[in-house]
Amino acid sequence: MTALLWLLLLLPLVGGLLAQRRVQEVFKTFRAVPNHAGVSGAEVATRLLAAHDLQRIRVERTPGALSDHYDGNAGALRLSAPVADERSVAALGIAAHEVAHAYQDADGSRAYRVRKAVAEPLAQFAPFSAFFFIGGFWFDIPLLMALSLVYVLGLVVFALATLPVELGASKNALKLIERTNLADHEEVGEVRRVLTAAAFTYAAGLFRQIGFFAALILLSAAMSQAS
Repeated sequence: MTALLWLLLLLPLVGGLLAQRRVQEVFKTFRAVPNHAGVSGAEVATRLLAAHDLQRIRVERTPGALSDHYDGNAGALRLSAPVADERSVAALGIAAHEVAHAYQDADGSRAYRVRKAVAEPLAQFAPFSAFFFIGGFWFDIPLLMALSLVYVLGLVVFALATLPVELGASKNALKLIERTNLADHEEVGEVRRVLTAAAFTYAAGLFRQIGFFAALILLSAAMSQAS
């Protein structure tokens, strides 16, 4: 069983690292390719938000690289410097992808609402998650062990809900930049490569959470049998 536990933990972890490395490589490649429209990611975001009457959404800078995200609660679309300021194919695609999340929110996307409904309870439990793990599995406390399993199951559900949201945003982003003439047919293909690489990180995240949950199930079963 020990070997199976290691496989459940390590294989998804390695897959996630490979997916993250791939997205970094693709981003680096297309960060060096200027987009034909000559627009920065911040300009793309501003233009596409206005096209959907979402001027109330602020476009802000966020630290780091590949840290871009849409924050519906704050009414802000946050772009990292390489995306906000640069006029590359990568910046074009990532900015459009984040705008597509704002569209999902504004249009009441069911998948987006489901992910948000899962995320908020998880955020409330997050400060206690380490206590659940330590108390449950290190000290063999059944109640905390059960809470640990519930929390990790929530992470699995969140990762599962995230996948269609992200894939839908990427699909809509490609349509948006083509419809608004921000990219020609060839450039849309390049943007697709950037967004496809990013999608693999979400798929890897789902498998990582499934592997972790399965490992905890095996561990809790073994501890129950031992007692």
